[in-house]
Amino acid sequence: MKLRHDILRFPQGKTRAFTMSYDDGVIQDRRLIDLMESHGVKGTFNLNSGAFGQVDQYSHLRVKHQKILQDQVSELYSNMEVATHTVTHPDLSQLPSGTVLYEVLADRQKLEQLTGKLVRGHAYPFGTYNASVMELLHSAGIAYARTVKSTHSFALPEDFLEWNPTCHHDDPRLMELAEQFLQHEPNGNRRVKLFYLWGHAYEFDNNDNWNVIEAFLDRISGQADVWYATNLEIASYLEAASMLQYSADGMLIYNPSCTAVWIRVLDRDYVVEGGQTVGIVRD
Repeated sequence: MKLRHDILRFPQGKTRAFTMSYDDGVIQDRRLIDLMESHGVKGTFNLNSGAFGQVDQYSHLRVKHQKILQDQVSELYSNMEVATHTVTHPDLSQLPSGTVLYEVLADRQKLEQLTGKLVRGHAYPFGTYNASVMELLHSAGIAYARTVKSTHSFALPEDFLEWNPTCHHDDPRLMELAEQFLQHEPNGNRRVKLFYLWGHAYEFDNNDNWNVIEAFLDRISGQADVWYATNLEIASYLEAASMLQYSADGMLIYNPSCTAVWIRVLDRDYVVEGGQTVGIVRD
């Protein structure tokens, strides 16, 4: 199925989307989530179910790498998405297939038990993966997987199992990219834009730079034309958009999914509800 980038819009006809993804399930997630919720921003937190309550001190960190407790998961992430990050945080590209499946499926099962929600996302530990790992994730019911390769762009992913973010929060171009993302587009530019930020919340304590994320959220939030969503909300919406079916002349559009999809054709906005067909009006 093909995603029509030329006519796609996000929910409510918006042309921009913003999402965040933070790894490891550390105690600093609480402060970050408080900031996100106060700014009306949503995101995804990738957890290692085999490391709850663990405290590590790495040589490159000034602060302890302390994980949240298992019984904190449901309350802390209640308004966010929880996704897999494996049970023990190994390099998946170096493991046999059976172990890869265990690391992902056992993590997924535990997180679903703790949250009572379907878990379909993933972030690659260390950012390492290969074609075999991607295939195994697909077989394990994972809908998307985030890498650590910054694109410095706002393009939609070509493969959701190789979802490259826009940038890390320590990127020196962070605020420059925010301004580019929010700048007014000429009428001829019809493509939607997606800003994807990632990182680890403990880095704010380690680098003493909570002011960076606070300033960024001040700038990026509260925009009427931006859809603030979790990773899975975006992946699921774009999956539904890719399922749209078109008549030979393109003037009838059918939506076989159960998710409403927004499009813009011939300078007119349409909502194609699930199970419905929309006729495009020619002026």
